[in-house]
Amino acid sequence: MSKLIANFLLAGAWAAAIQPFNAANLAVGFALGYIVLWVASPSDRESPYFKKVFKGIGFAFFTLKELVVANIKMAVWTVMPLKRLRPMILAVPIQEDLTDTEITILSSLITLTPGTLTMDVSENRRYLFIHFMHVDDPEEAKRDVAEGFQRRLLEVTR
Repeated sequence: MSKLIANFLLAGAWAAAIQPFNAANLAVGFALGYIVLWVASPSDRESPYFKKVFKGIGFAFFTLKELVVANIKMAVWTVMPLKRLRPMILAVPIQEDLTDTEITILSSLITLTPGTLTMDVSENRRYLFIHFMHVDDPEEAKRDVAEGFQRRLLEVTR
């Protein structure tokens, strides 16, 4: 965690020095801070931090891709006849050892994606109840959540 804080401090210092203090300069500062931390700690290069940064970036791109794909699907569903839609509420299994934070992030990402809405978590914390606007194959929809958002989220948080 200290490397992450150091990286954010280096990013902030870079953005403040370069001006203007904006997202682009923070991103460049974060990348440069990552390189500085990697070069400055040769004995600690196998640290999980250095791997998780790339997993986090990959997760962000995956989420953006899912948002774009979901918006395209929503556009198609909007113009198709209502009788062809197959909305469904599914009990999607989740890993039993997810923390409250991980469940909240996973639920939020699912809800953020157009066409899906996380409705509840089962009392035993083994299922998310998700409303899908259109489902062709229920098992595939469940698999997409498990192998998509859940797997990638766990790569970043653990």
